[in-house]
Amino acid sequence: MPKVDEFDTFYDSTSRYVTHLAYAVSGDRVATADAVAEAYEHAWRRWAKVRTTDPLAEVRSEAFHRTRVSRGTHPWRRRHEEDSDVELLEAMAALPARGRRLVVLQTLGELDLSSAAREVQMTDEAAVAATQEAVASLEADLGQSIGQLEGRLLGLAEVSEGIELPRPAHIRRIARRRSRRNTVVVVAAACAAVVAAGVAVAPTEPMSQAAAQERDRVGEASVADAAPGEAITSGSLMTATEVSTIAPGLSWTTVASSSDVADQPSDDASAAADSQQADTVDDTPLTACAPQRWATKNPAARLMREFEAQEKPQTVTQTIEVAQNADQARQAYGRQVSWFANCSVPGIRLLEASRVAGAQGRTTILRLRDSGSPASTITVGISQTGVATTFLLHDARNGAAPTQPFANALTEGTRLICADAAGPCPRSGAKATRAPLPPTSKHATYLALVDLPSLDGQSQPWGGTDPSAPRPNPAATLCDNATFAPKEAKGLDRARSRVYVIPNDKVAPRPFSVAETVARFGNPKQAQAYVAKLQKRIRKCDNRVESASVRTTQRVSGPGYRGRTWRIEFETGPKGRLYYHLALVRRGNLVAEVAQAGNRRVDLGNRTFAQLADRAGQRLANSPG
Repeated sequence: MPKVDEFDTFYDSTSRYVTHLAYAVSGDRVATADAVAEAYEHAWRRWAKVRTTDPLAEVRSEAFHRTRVSRGTHPWRRRHEEDSDVELLEAMAALPARGRRLVVLQTLGELDLSSAAREVQMTDEAAVAATQEAVASLEADLGQSIGQLEGRLLGLAEVSEGIELPRPAHIRRIARRRSRRNTVVVVAAACAAVVAAGVAVAPTEPMSQAAAQERDRVGEASVADAAPGEAITSGSLMTATEVSTIAPGLSWTTVASSSDVADQPSDDASAAADSQQADTVDDTPLTACAPQRWATKNPAARLMREFEAQEKPQTVTQTIEVAQNADQARQAYGRQVSWFANCSVPGIRLLEASRVAGAQGRTTILRLRDSGSPASTITVGISQTGVATTFLLHDARNGAAPTQPFANALTEGTRLICADAAGPCPRSGAKATRAPLPPTSKHATYLALVDLPSLDGQSQPWGGTDPSAPRPNPAATLCDNATFAPKEAKGLDRARSRVYVIPNDKVAPRPFSVAETVARFGNPKQAQAYVAKLQKRIRKCDNRVESASVRTTQRVSGPGYRGRTWRIEFETGPKGRLYYHLALVRRGNLVAEVAQAGNRRVDLGNRTFAQLADRAGQRLANSPG
C-alpha cells in the first residue's frame, strides 16, 4: 500500500478515537481540534519511523501533550462547555495531569494498567497509586461510583463527536508546509500489518467501585499481540451523534450499552466464574423475525448499544459480533439475512432490499412493515467485514428511515470496526441502491411468507404448501382456465403450484386463499405466447361466462419482468358473490400466475394485490437457471 494511503487509512480509523480522549483530558473543543490535527501532522512528518513502532500510541501521547501546552499557554481558549458534562469536566481538570490521563486511558482509551503506565512514563506500582488517588477524588467530588463515572466519560465522546476534523489530505498538506524536508518512501507494508502492530488496542474490563485492586483489572492482552477483532470493544460502537444522521431533526440519546467478551483459557478461579456468567448473557431477540439475538457461534465478543429519539417514538439498536475467523463472520452475516428472508411472523412484511455501492464487504439493507399495534416500519442493516458483523436496527412508528441516511450510518458503523476486524473498509460516499430481495432458504422462486400482506386482526401466521404439480391448477379461474398442461401450453418444461392460507384464524375463513403457479418454458417466446393466450381468454370472459364481471386493474413491471392484474367477480346466487384477484407475470421464459380468492368481507384490495403480483415478478429472479 502506498505511504499516503497507509497514513490516510490510519488517520480515518483512529482520529475520532484520539479526539474523544483528548477532549476528555482537556475539556476544550477548540484546544482538542488543534491538538489532534497537530499530533497527526507531527506523525506524518515522521511517518517513515512512526509507522514501524506504535503509531497510535505516538499520536495519542502527542495529542495529550499539545492539549496540556494549549491549556497552559493559551488559557483564553478554554470554552465554557454548557452543552457538555461541565461538572465532570471540572472534576477532571482538578486532577493531576498524569492521574487524569490514567483515568482516561483506562476507560475511554480501553488500555490495561501496564500499557497506560508506560504511556505516562510511570511504573506499574506508581500508576496503581495515581489511578486510585484520581478515582477516589472523582468519586468524592461527584458522589458517584467509578462505574457511573465511566458512563459519564462515555457521554463525553458524544460531545466530542461533533468536533470537526480536517481531511487526511489537509493534514498532509499542512505538515509538508511546516516541514523542512520531503520524505519519499516506496510501497509501504499492508494496512492490516499496521493495524495488528499498533492501531489495535487490547480489550479491557471496565473499572468498578470495589476494592482498589479490582480497579486495575482493565485487560491482559498486549497491544503488539492483538489479533483480528481483539481491539473491537464498546468504544467501537456508534455514538448518539453518529446515529443521529439517520434522522437529523431528532435529539438522540443512549439508553443502554452492554458488552460481552469471550473468556480466554485460564486457571484462575475468577476467570471460571466469569465464564459461567458469560454463558447466561441475554439472548432475547431484537426483532420478532429473529429466533435469537446473536448470530455468531462461539463469538469472541458481543457488543450492543440502544438509542432513542426524544421527540418521536423511534429507536435504534446496534450490535457488533466478533467471530473467531472471517468464515464464521460470513456465516453469521448470512444467518442474520436469512432470519428476515424467511420471516413468517403475522403482520410483518418485507418491503424492499438495498445494497451499498462501495461497501467493499458484505452489506444488506432491508425494510419491513409491522402492522401490529402500534404499527411501525423497521429498517435493518447488516454488514460484515473481516471477523466482525454489525447489525443496525431502526424502528419508527411514524415513518421509515430514508434509505441513504440509514446507509450512511451503517457505513460509519462498519468503518469503526473494519481495520480492527482485519477486513475491507467502506469507501467514502458509498451510495445505497435497490437490490434483489434476499432469497428464502426453500422455494426461492415462489412468493415467500414474508411477502404476503397481513389482514386486519390477523393473529396466526401464513402457511404455504410445498410446490406440487398443478393438477388442477389452484391459481386458475373460470376466466383464464389455465391448466399449464403440455397440450395447452406449447413448450412447457415444468410447472409447480403453491397455496397459501391463514389456518385457524377467524379473520380469514374459507374461501380466502392465495395461490401461485410458476411455469418454465423452453424459451421466452413460448412463455409470451402462453401469456397472450390467457389474456385473450380473460378479455372475452364477460361474454363467455354469464356470471363473470372482469375489470383490468393495473400493470406491474420491474427489472426483467412484466405483468398485469385483474379484478374478477362471480355471481353464485341471488346474494352470493365470489371475488378474485388474478395476475399474470412473465420474466423471460418463466410465467407466474397468482390468484386470490375471497368474498366481500375478506379481500386484499387492488393496490395490495398489485404489490403482491409485483413481488411475484421479483421472486422469479431466484429461479436456478
